[in-house]
Amino acid sequence: MASWRYYLAFWSRRSTATVVPASSTSQARSRASARHKTGYGSLVSVQQANAADSRLIRQGSWVRRRRNGTSPQFGSARSKASARKQRSAYRGWL
Repeated sequence: MASWRYYLAFWSRRSTATVVPASSTSQARSRASARHKTGYGSLVSVQQANAADSRLIRQGSWVRRRRNGTSPQFGSARSKASARKQRSAYRGWL
């Protein structure tokens, strides 16, 4: 039986990642490419989700994670405000 892990696929024109269940990085990359939507841009990188993110994904919670590892869901009021501003800049593509 294949062991499934969660991967985060990062796109050039999206502020946050897409969650992809897969058994390897290469499989995650091909699955992400298959789910590519207009406006996402190109696939930039695929990283395995950390333990905390995997737990949230299994619970059905929405996980937002940036390429640098930070999350707009957590942090100070200033960082949340900047995340909102960034999301509104991407609104047309979401």
